Amino acid sequence: MRYPKGLKRFYFGGQNGLMPKRTIHTNAVQQFIPPTILASLIHYAEQQRWDYATWFKDSGLDIGQIQQTHSMIRFSQMCEVIRTAISVQQQPALGLKIGSSEGLISMGILGFAMQSCKTVADALQIALRYHRVSGSVLNIEFSIQGDNCQLEVTETNPTFDLQAFFHDELFSSIITCLNAMLGDHDDVISLELSYLPSEYFEEYQRVFGCPIQFNSDKNVMRFKTSMLARSLKNYSPANYATAILICEQTLKEIDQLNQAGYADLLDHWIEQHLPERFEMEQAAEHLQISERHLRRQLLLEGLSFQQIRQNVLERKAKQLLGQNLLISEISLKLGFSELREFRRAFKRWTGQAPSIYKQAKELI
Repeated sequence: MRYPKGLKRFYFGGQNGLMPKRTIHTNAVQQFIPPTILASLIHYAEQQRWDYATWFKDSGLDIGQIQQTHSMIRFSQMCEVIRTAISVQQQPALGLKIGSSEGLISMGILGFAMQSCKTVADALQIALRYHRVSGSVLNIEFSIQGDNCQLEVTETNPTFDLQAFFHDELFSSIITCLNAMLGDHDDVISLELSYLPSEYFEEYQRVFGCPIQFNSDKNVMRFKTSMLARSLKNYSPANYATAILICEQTLKEIDQLNQAGYADLLDHWIEQHLPERFEMEQAAEHLQISERHLRRQLLLEGLSFQQIRQNVLERKAKQLLGQNLLISEISLKLGFSELREFRRAFKRWTGQAPSIYKQAKELI
């Protein structure tokens, strides 16, 4: 068989090396993930003029932070919001609708990185390495078999009632991304899904435009191998370098957060929610453990809740004093009700007034 120029039988040159015939990228079970899927869900709901605020009631999530994709959310929190949205709106094919219309939003910085690549093979490598940055909770296995290549998807955190949502959202997002990168194309060969179709069978055909087999024993999308050598129209080495740096930083944050102790988790959440001040009871509820258990765990780590909060406030105060901000602005950003309260706290932390500390920083 003849392969397109630059395309070898089992390996494809890319910006980050070679793509082997078989690549498996799995996720460990993760409690904390980026909120990008919920951000795309909110954006889609706004387009449909749905009242989505009720979906988040009692979820412990801040809609504004989700829309800005700030901080991380618990996997269980995301699932509860999605279940509520599907039930309230009576939309069993909601994952399909979101991926096909909001796919680039749900991929976020990863989608930007992929579009900046030189070829489809390069973009696929990036997607396989960094797919968790987009909030993906699925395992992805890529393989090449002659003229065809395929992506097989399995679940890390089995959620049988949301299986269709997560698979539909991922596969339709892939199509959306391919369309954005290549324009018109006919590279998708077939799709196999392990679940039965909803009443939106025609919607599946419209999105994927290829033969679809439901109730299969696996979830697989197949492509023409020749697609991997195709050049991308938005290739930009500068954009690629910037996007990859952000993806790498985000992936490290995800890993650190999922391996962190309770003290580190609280440090992260307290900083992310400033200027809000929540107490030990709310912190335990947010972590889905008892207050008593949280207190014991923190004692084992040699810290108290109040110590962690004070450490966060001191660190953030020092960071903000190094910026061109008024001391009164910094006080508000840290959640102090009065400026004099902030001044007293800062002097207790450092032995200096914030104005003196700021002047010293400016001289360095």
